[in-house]
Amino acid sequence: MTTRTVGFLAVIALMALPVTEARAAHRHQEKKADQKAEPGVAGRWTVFVKGSPHGDVTMGLHLAQEGQKDTRCLETPHGNDLHVDSEFAGGSLKLATPGGSDPHITMTAKLKDDGTLDGYLSGPMGDMTWTAKRASD
Repeated sequence: MTTRTVGFLAVIALMALPVTEARAAHRHQEKKADQKAEPGVAGRWTVFVKGSPHGDVTMGLHLAQEGQKDTRCLETPHGNDLHVDSEFAGGSLKLATPGGSDPHITMTAKLKDDGTLDGYLSGPMGDMTWTAKRASD
């Protein structure tokens, strides 16, 4: 290899360096964006149900999130906690009691920008709206 060829290859390598660094920086930014997790719903919530046949009702909700699947309970004012299966993805929460001997209840909600939930409940007593905020410990 001649000195001229070595010099030419060195120039090409130096010219490629900023592009490589720019690509690495871009990949780093993409990786950082991928690492930003969607806000979760794990924890304790205070649920406010509006429009039940017995007036407005307040309940507790406890969710422990594992990926997109959750399994926890809805704490009713009557003291009989209901097991719920839940799924949270894309800012939407779906809850449902498994049925069986308990009344089947389904709940859907969207996680709002202010961190609260807003949705609909359907059960044996009809359809109602509900909201929830994180319970203070």
